[in-house]
Amino acid sequence: MKEKDEESLKKLISKIYKETSYTYGYPRITDEIKESYKQKVNHKRVYRLMKEMNIQALSFRKKHKYKQEGNTAENILNREFDVDKPFKKLATDITYLYVGRTRLYLCAILDLYNNEIVSYHISDKNDNALVLKALEIATKKGDVKDTLIHSDQGHQFTSYAYTYQLKSYQMKKSMSNKGNCWDNAPIESFFGRLKEESIRIQKPRTKEEVYRTVEWYIDFYNNKRRQKGLGSLAPVQYKERIA
Repeated sequence: MKEKDEESLKKLISKIYKETSYTYGYPRITDEIKESYKQKVNHKRVYRLMKEMNIQALSFRKKHKYKQEGNTAENILNREFDVDKPFKKLATDITYLYVGRTRLYLCAILDLYNNEIVSYHISDKNDNALVLKALEIATKKGDVKDTLIHSDQGHQFTSYAYTYQLKSYQMKKSMSNKGNCWDNAPIESFFGRLKEESIRIQKPRTKEEVYRTVEWYIDFYNNKRRQKGLGSLAPVQYKERIA
C-alpha cells in the first residue's frame, strides 16, 4: 500500500512540476499539493521523492545591465519596496527578448504591493511608444492618482513624452541611481525569472511565439506562481485574500 501511495504521489509531483514549467521546488510543490489537491503531505517526503525522481526547480541568475543617464528624477522610492495598498508604488523597466538575430523589447509594470505584473507591452522598437503603451494599459487597471512609479534612467523614462504623461495622470516619478540595478530589484527579478522559467525553456522561434510565451508566463506568474514573500501565494491570490 505504501508503494502505491508513493507512486501516486510521484505522479502528482510530476504533474505539478510540468504544469509550473519546471520552476517549482519541493516547498512550492508541497504547498500546491496541500492547497489545490487537499492532501496532507510532509515537505521532507516531497523532497525525498523529488530526489528519487532526479528533478529540482530550475534556478536563475540575475542579469545586470547598464543604466543610462538622462533628464533624471529623484530616487523617491529609495528601495522601500514594502507597501500596504495596491497601485501605491509601481516599478517599470525594459528588457530584451531575442528571436534568432531579431531583438524584441518588453516593457512591464509591476505593482510592489503584491509583485503583480499589471501591464506590459512588446515591440520591435525600443522607443517612447513602448513605455507609453505599457503606462496607458496600467492606468486602466487601477487608480493611479498620486501613484509613485519607479524606473531606471533609460532615455524612454527621461523623455518629455513620458514625463508629460505621468503629469497628466497625476503620477509621481522616481528613478534609480545611475548604474544601480538594486534600486529596481523587484522588476529586474521578474525579468530574470521570465527568461529562465519560460523563454529559455520553450525557446520561441517566431515573434508570435514570443508574444504567446510572454502572455502565458505572465498569466502563470500572476495567478499561479507561489512566492515566499507573499505567504506562499501567487500575486493575485495574495491580493484577493488580503482584500
